[in-house]
Amino acid sequence: MRVFASISPWLPLLKNHLASFVVLEEKAAELYLISLLEKPAAAHRTKEAVLGIWKEGKPVQSLHDHLIQNGFRKRSLMSNDVPGTSRGYFREDLGNIRFICPQTRPDQKPSSRGLSALPDKRAFFLLESPHSVDVPYLGQNYEVQIPQVGRFILDKGLELKTGRFLNPEKIYESSQGLLVILDLLVSHAELQEEAMDDFLEIRPPALVKEFLQILKQQGPGSVLWDSAQRLYLERYPGSKIVTLTKWYWDFVKGLSRLVEQQKNPPA
Repeated sequence: MRVFASISPWLPLLKNHLASFVVLEEKAAELYLISLLEKPAAAHRTKEAVLGIWKEGKPVQSLHDHLIQNGFRKRSLMSNDVPGTSRGYFREDLGNIRFICPQTRPDQKPSSRGLSALPDKRAFFLLESPHSVDVPYLGQNYEVQIPQVGRFILDKGLELKTGRFLNPEKIYESSQGLLVILDLLVSHAELQEEAMDDFLEIRPPALVKEFLQILKQQGPGSVLWDSAQRLYLERYPGSKIVTLTKWYWDFVKGLSRLVEQQKNPPA
Protein backbone atom coordinates (compact mmCIF):
# COMPACT_ATOMS: atom_id res chain seq x y z
CA MET A 1 0.00 0.00 0.00
CA ARG A 2 1.43 3.37 -0.99
CA VAL A 3 1.21 6.08 1.66
CA PHE A 4 0.89 9.77 0.88
CA ALA A 5 1.51 12.62 3.29
CA SER A 6 -1.60 14.65 4.02
CA ILE A 7 0.23 17.74 2.75
CA SER A 8 0.27 16.11 -0.71
CA PRO A 9 -3.03 17.49 -2.09
CA TRP A 10 -1.78 21.02 -1.36
CA LEU A 11 1.42 20.62 -3.35
CA PRO A 12 0.16 21.06 -6.94
CA LEU A 13 -1.59 24.24 -5.82
CA LEU A 14 1.48 25.64 -4.05
CA LYS A 15 4.21 24.29 -6.36
CA ASN A 16 5.40 27.76 -7.48
CA HIS A 17 5.75 28.91 -3.86
CA LEU A 18 7.28 25.85 -2.16
CA ALA A 19 10.67 27.54 -1.71
CA SER A 20 9.01 30.37 0.22
CA PHE A 21 7.85 28.43 3.27
CA VAL A 22 8.62 25.63 5.73
CA VAL A 23 5.99 23.01 6.61
CA LEU A 24 5.33 22.92 10.37
CA GLU A 25 3.28 21.12 13.03
CA GLU A 26 1.50 17.83 12.26
CA LYS A 27 2.28 17.76 8.57
CA ALA A 28 5.99 18.21 9.27
CA ALA A 29 5.82 15.30 11.72
CA GLU A 30 4.29 13.16 8.98
CA LEU A 31 7.05 14.10 6.56
CA TYR A 32 9.80 13.02 8.97
CA LEU A 33 8.29 9.53 8.98
CA ILE A 34 7.21 9.28 5.35
CA SER A 35 10.02 11.06 3.52
CA LEU A 36 13.03 10.62 5.79
CA LEU A 37 12.29 7.17 7.21
CA GLU A 38 10.00 5.91 4.43
CA LYS A 39 7.51 4.69 7.03
CA PRO A 40 3.74 5.23 7.21
CA ALA A 41 2.60 8.07 9.48
CA ALA A 42 -0.17 7.84 12.04
CA ALA A 43 -3.72 8.68 11.02
CA HIS A 44 -4.09 12.35 10.15
CA ARG A 45 -5.93 14.31 12.81
CA THR A 46 -6.50 17.64 11.08
CA LYS A 47 -7.08 19.18 7.68
CA GLU A 48 -5.07 22.25 8.65
CA ALA A 49 -1.70 23.03 7.09
CA VAL A 50 0.61 25.28 9.13
CA LEU A 51 3.40 26.93 7.14
CA GLY A 52 6.28 29.11 8.36
CA ILE A 53 7.24 32.02 6.15
CA TRP A 54 9.93 34.68 6.61
CA LYS A 55 7.78 37.62 5.48
CA GLU A 56 4.10 38.59 5.62
CA GLY A 57 1.91 41.29 4.17
CA LYS A 58 2.63 43.03 0.86
CA PRO A 59 6.08 41.43 0.23
CA VAL A 60 4.24 38.13 -0.39
CA GLN A 61 1.16 39.62 -2.03
CA SER A 62 1.50 37.17 -4.91
CA LEU A 63 0.95 34.16 -2.62
CA HIS A 64 -2.12 35.80 -1.09
CA ASP A 65 -3.50 36.57 -4.58
CA HIS A 66 -2.77 33.02 -5.71
CA LEU A 67 -4.75 31.54 -2.81
CA ILE A 68 -7.71 33.85 -3.37
CA GLN A 69 -7.72 33.15 -7.12
CA ASN A 70 -7.80 29.41 -6.36
CA GLY A 71 -10.91 29.50 -4.23
CA PHE A 72 -9.57 30.25 -0.75
CA ARG A 73 -11.11 32.88 1.47
CA LYS A 74 -9.57 34.61 4.45
CA ARG A 75 -11.10 33.67 7.73
CA SER A 76 -10.52 33.73 11.46
CA LEU A 77 -9.17 30.37 12.63
CA MET A 78 -9.15 31.09 16.36
CA SER A 79 -12.21 31.31 18.58
CA ASN A 80 -10.80 34.24 20.56
CA ASP A 81 -9.95 36.43 17.57
CA VAL A 82 -11.33 39.94 17.38
CA PRO A 83 -14.27 39.87 14.94
CA GLY A 84 -13.19 40.75 11.42
CA THR A 85 -9.54 39.78 11.81
CA SER A 86 -8.08 37.03 9.63
CA ARG A 87 -5.51 34.49 10.69
CA GLY A 88 -5.57 32.17 7.70
CA TYR A 89 -7.32 30.84 4.62
CA PHE A 90 -9.94 28.19 4.02
CA ARG A 91 -11.20 26.07 1.12
CA GLU A 92 -13.85 23.44 1.62
CA ASP A 93 -12.02 20.52 -0.01
CA LEU A 94 -8.58 21.20 1.48
CA GLY A 95 -9.38 22.81 4.82
CA ASN A 96 -7.40 25.54 6.62
CA ILE A 97 -4.01 26.92 5.74
CA ARG A 98 -2.32 29.05 8.38
CA PHE A 99 0.94 30.97 8.11
CA ILE A 100 3.27 32.08 10.88
CA CYS A 101 6.16 34.50 10.50
CA PRO A 102 8.95 35.75 12.79
CA GLN A 103 7.81 38.23 15.43
CA THR A 104 10.10 41.27 15.29
CA ARG A 105 8.45 43.40 17.99
CA PRO A 106 6.26 42.60 21.02
CA ASP A 107 3.15 44.43 19.80
CA GLN A 108 3.32 43.16 16.22
CA LYS A 109 -0.08 42.46 14.65
CA PRO A 110 -0.90 40.46 11.51
CA SER A 111 -0.72 42.57 8.40
CA SER A 112 -4.06 43.81 7.08
CA ARG A 113 -2.78 43.77 3.49
CA GLY A 114 -1.16 41.02 1.45
CA LEU A 115 -0.50 37.60 2.94
CA SER A 116 -2.05 37.13 6.38
CA ALA A 117 0.46 35.51 8.76
CA LEU A 118 0.51 35.35 12.54
CA PRO A 119 3.72 36.78 14.09
CA ASP A 120 5.28 34.16 16.34
CA LYS A 121 8.53 34.41 18.32
CA ARG A 122 9.14 30.66 17.72
CA ALA A 123 9.30 31.13 13.94
CA PHE A 124 12.94 32.34 13.87
CA PHE A 125 14.05 29.14 15.57
CA LEU A 126 12.01 26.80 13.37
CA LEU A 127 12.83 28.44 10.04
CA GLU A 128 16.62 28.44 10.41
CA SER A 129 18.50 25.91 8.23
CA PRO A 130 15.53 23.75 7.15
CA HIS A 131 15.81 20.36 5.44
CA SER A 132 14.41 19.68 1.98
CA VAL A 133 12.56 16.43 1.30
CA ASP A 134 11.00 15.01 -1.87
CA VAL A 135 7.30 14.25 -1.67
CA PRO A 136 5.86 12.19 -4.58
CA TYR A 137 2.27 12.89 -5.54
CA LEU A 138 0.32 11.95 -8.68
CA GLY A 139 3.42 11.16 -10.70
CA GLN A 140 5.40 14.27 -9.68
CA ASN A 141 8.03 14.94 -7.04
CA TYR A 142 7.77 18.09 -4.97
CA GLU A 143 10.66 19.54 -2.95
CA VAL A 144 9.27 20.60 0.43
CA GLN A 145 11.09 22.24 3.33
CA ILE A 146 10.70 21.05 6.93
CA PRO A 147 12.55 22.16 10.09
CA GLN A 148 15.61 20.34 11.34
CA VAL A 149 14.20 17.47 13.37
CA GLY A 150 16.14 18.55 16.48
CA ARG A 151 14.68 22.04 16.30
CA PHE A 152 11.21 20.61 15.75
CA ILE A 153 11.49 18.30 18.78
CA LEU A 154 13.06 21.00 20.95
CA ASP A 155 10.34 23.49 20.04
CA LYS A 156 7.66 20.98 21.07
CA GLY A 157 9.48 20.25 24.31
CA LEU A 158 9.94 23.88 25.28
CA GLU A 159 6.22 24.52 24.75
CA LEU A 160 5.16 21.91 27.31
CA LYS A 161 3.35 23.63 30.18
CA THR A 162 4.92 22.88 33.55
CA GLY A 163 2.89 24.81 36.12
CA ARG A 164 1.25 23.14 39.13
CA PHE A 165 -2.26 24.41 38.36
CA LEU A 166 -3.02 23.34 34.81
CA ASN A 167 -6.58 23.36 33.57
CA PRO A 168 -7.77 20.39 31.47
CA GLU A 169 -7.49 22.34 28.21
CA LYS A 170 -3.83 23.20 28.85
CA ILE A 171 -3.05 19.63 29.90
CA TYR A 172 -4.55 18.29 26.67
CA GLU A 173 -2.75 20.88 24.55
CA SER A 174 0.59 20.05 26.14
CA SER A 175 -0.02 16.32 25.98
CA GLN A 176 -0.52 16.66 22.23
CA GLY A 177 2.94 18.22 21.99
CA LEU A 178 4.47 15.45 24.09
CA LEU A 179 2.61 12.90 21.94
CA VAL A 180 4.36 14.29 18.85
CA ILE A 181 7.74 13.74 20.54
CA LEU A 182 6.81 10.18 21.52
CA ASP A 183 5.39 9.46 18.08
CA LEU A 184 8.61 10.50 16.35
CA LEU A 185 11.24 9.16 18.72
CA VAL A 186 10.05 6.11 20.69
CA SER A 187 10.22 3.65 17.78
CA HIS A 188 12.60 5.51 15.46
CA ALA A 189 16.19 5.33 16.65
CA GLU A 190 17.46 6.90 13.40
CA LEU A 191 15.32 9.99 13.91
CA GLN A 192 16.34 10.28 17.55
CA GLU A 193 20.02 10.06 16.61
CA GLU A 194 19.54 12.83 14.05
CA ALA A 195 17.72 14.96 16.64
CA MET A 196 20.59 14.50 19.12
CA ASP A 197 23.09 15.57 16.45
CA ASP A 198 20.99 18.69 15.82
CA PHE A 199 20.84 19.46 19.56
CA LEU A 200 24.64 19.71 19.63
CA GLU A 201 24.53 22.50 17.05
CA ILE A 202 21.66 24.50 18.57
CA ARG A 203 22.53 27.84 20.11
CA PRO A 204 22.29 28.84 22.84
CA PRO A 205 22.95 25.42 24.46
CA ALA A 206 20.82 26.54 27.41
CA LEU A 207 17.74 25.71 25.32
CA VAL A 208 18.63 22.01 25.37
CA LYS A 209 19.26 22.17 29.12
CA GLU A 210 15.84 23.77 29.60
CA PHE A 211 14.25 20.97 27.56
CA LEU A 212 15.98 18.41 29.80
CA GLN A 213 14.64 20.09 32.94
CA ILE A 214 11.11 20.10 31.54
CA LEU A 215 11.35 16.39 30.71
CA LYS A 216 12.53 15.63 34.23
CA GLN A 217 9.51 17.50 35.65
CA GLN A 218 7.03 15.91 33.24
CA GLY A 219 8.12 12.27 33.28
CA PRO A 220 6.23 9.09 34.23
CA GLY A 221 3.74 9.76 37.02
CA SER A 222 3.10 13.39 36.07
CA VAL A 223 -0.33 14.47 34.87
CA LEU A 224 1.10 15.52 31.51
CA TRP A 225 2.97 12.25 30.95
CA ASP A 226 -0.04 10.13 31.90
CA SER A 227 -2.23 12.07 29.48
CA ALA A 228 0.25 11.75 26.58
CA GLN A 229 0.85 8.08 27.40
CA ARG A 230 -2.87 7.38 27.20
CA LEU A 231 -3.09 9.09 23.81
CA TYR A 232 -0.07 7.13 22.56
CA LEU A 233 -1.50 3.78 23.67
CA GLU A 234 -4.81 4.62 22.00
CA ARG A 235 -2.96 5.35 18.76
CA TYR A 236 -0.76 2.24 19.03
CA PRO A 237 -2.86 -0.39 20.87
CA GLY A 238 -0.08 -2.99 20.70
CA SER A 239 2.37 -0.80 22.61
CA LYS A 240 3.23 -1.31 26.27
CA ILE A 241 3.69 1.18 29.08
CA VAL A 242 7.05 -0.35 29.93
CA THR A 243 8.31 0.52 26.43
CA LEU A 244 7.45 4.17 26.90
CA THR A 245 8.93 4.26 30.38
CA LYS A 246 12.19 2.67 29.23
CA TRP A 247 12.41 5.09 26.31
CA TYR A 248 11.92 8.03 28.67
CA TRP A 249 14.74 7.08 31.04
CA ASP A 250 17.11 6.21 28.17
CA PHE A 251 16.34 9.50 26.42
CA VAL A 252 16.81 11.55 29.59
CA LYS A 253 20.16 9.85 30.21
CA GLY A 254 21.27 10.50 26.63
CA LEU A 255 20.15 14.12 26.80
CA SER A 256 21.96 14.57 30.14
CA ARG A 257 25.19 13.31 28.58
CA LEU A 258 24.70 15.69 25.67
CA VAL A 259 24.19 18.67 28.02
CA GLU A 260 27.42 17.75 29.83
CA GLN A 261 29.17 17.49 26.47
CA GLN A 262 27.96 20.98 25.58
CA LYS A 263 29.32 22.29 28.88
CA ASN A 264 32.67 20.53 28.47
CA PRO A 265 33.35 20.13 24.73
CA PRO A 266 36.27 17.89 23.72
CA ALA A 267 39.57 19.72 23.33
